[in-house]
Amino acid sequence: MSVGLDLGTTELRSIRDSGGDLISRRCRASYLVLRDTSGHRRLLESFHARHGTCGDDLVVFGDDADECGSMLDVPAIPLLRDGRLPTDDPVARQILALMVEAVLPVNETPGAICCMTVPGGYGLEGDTQSLDVRFLKQLVALRGYTPQLISSGHAVVLAELSNSSFSGLGISLGATNCEVSVNHCGRELAVFTVPGELIDLDAADQRGAWERNCLRVLTTILTEAREALDSEGSIRLIQHPVSIACTGGITASEGFARLFQQAWHQSGWPLQVAQVRIATNPRFCIARGGLIKAILVGRPVSERRVA
Repeated sequence: MSVGLDLGTTELRSIRDSGGDLISRRCRASYLVLRDTSGHRRLLESFHARHGTCGDDLVVFGDDADECGSMLDVPAIPLLRDGRLPTDDPVARQILALMVEAVLPVNETPGAICCMTVPGGYGLEGDTQSLDVRFLKQLVALRGYTPQLISSGHAVVLAELSNSSFSGLGISLGATNCEVSVNHCGRELAVFTVPGELIDLDAADQRGAWERNCLRVLTTILTEAREALDSEGSIRLIQHPVSIACTGGITASEGFARLFQQAWHQSGWPLQVAQVRIATNPRFCIARGGLIKAILVGRPVSERRVA
């Protein structure tokens, strides 16, 4: 059973193939700590809320944390602030383990692969062997899978650019960072990450102000990506004209496609665009790309060549 797992800053999501049917799960990356009282237990039972115990407290997680918090006028706590695991906080890591269990079913088939992305605070180039990333991979291994890391930009290409032979640019606009991935025939040639402070797209009171801010941020991201890829020579490897796939919560906003086109021209990319594809389901796009990668990796080499 192959699985794609998207460990996002705001949500954890998975997609798996179960006999030809795709099954998805998600869990919001937030939690709520309540005193272990009979009243709180009755409340959680009435809501059928997902929760666990930690010492003398009850820990509610996911969407249930937000709903119960609203009932009790207590705010839920983000688990992955700035896209990173809390340091020196074993309780938060235990909660994360419960969330991974909620979205990733136990596997009993030998050799099953889980292609996973890590939260936006970790870069694949410098953090692949960090204690935090190793901890995340261990959580996946404990569910019975062989974990393999994949960039969110690469996953976007696999999920959205099959009509371009999985070639082009994959752009993931996350809550804490943005990734721009260069791909050719399903193989990632280069990836560039923009830190999170560049993608703070909180809506302004006026639509015009929001659009100006969005255009400014997109132009900055695309300009920095072009300069970085040009300096290392990766931009010469991009197929002409280029296909582009974008995902992220912001891509569902009205007018995003138009703003992206403007930002692309203003950022000075020396490439003609064949198509700009906005993910039809941005919530599960990255997890779906991970699933495709897991299926391809799990196939024998001879089958991959035929495909």
